[in-house]
Amino acid sequence: MTSEVRFVVKYRVPPHIIFEAMTNDEMISKYTQAKAKFEKKVGGEVIYYDGSIKGKVEEFDPDKKIILTWLPSNWKQSAHVQMTFKPKDGNETQITILIKDCPNRDASGQTIEKRTVEEGFKQQIFNKIEMFVGYPMNRDDDSDSD
Repeated sequence: MTSEVRFVVKYRVPPHIIFEAMTNDEMISKYTQAKAKFEKKVGGEVIYYDGSIKGKVEEFDPDKKIILTWLPSNWKQSAHVQMTFKPKDGNETQITILIKDCPNRDASGQTIEKRTVEEGFKQQIFNKIEMFVGYPMNRDDDSDSD
C-alpha cells in the first residue's frame, strides 16, 4: 500500500530563479553539500546527496513543472514527485509538491510517516536552498492558496 504527501513552500523570488536552483547541478551541490546531477530533459538522470537519492525526469516544463521518480537508498520502490511552480504577487513563487506512490515501509520494514517525508523534503532541500543559496522563503502564510 502506498500514500500521497502534499505540501506547499513559498519563496520571495520569481519562479525562474527558484526553478534554476532546483535543476542546476552546481546549485544543488551547493545547498546539499554533496555531489548532484540533474539532467534537464525527459528521461534525464537525477542524483542527490552523492547518490543516496536517485531518479529520472518524467516531465520537464521550465519554470512551471517538474515530475521525477524519486528513490532514496533506504526505500524499496520509487515515488513520483511533482513540483508545480506558480508565480505569486510581489515577485514570489509558490511551489506545490505532490509525492505519489510513497511507500508505507522502507527497505528495512520501518514505517514511513507522511509527516517525516514532508519534513525531510523541507529540511534537506527547501530550507537548505534558503540557507546556502540565499533565496528567502515566505513563511508569512502557510496556506496553499491558489
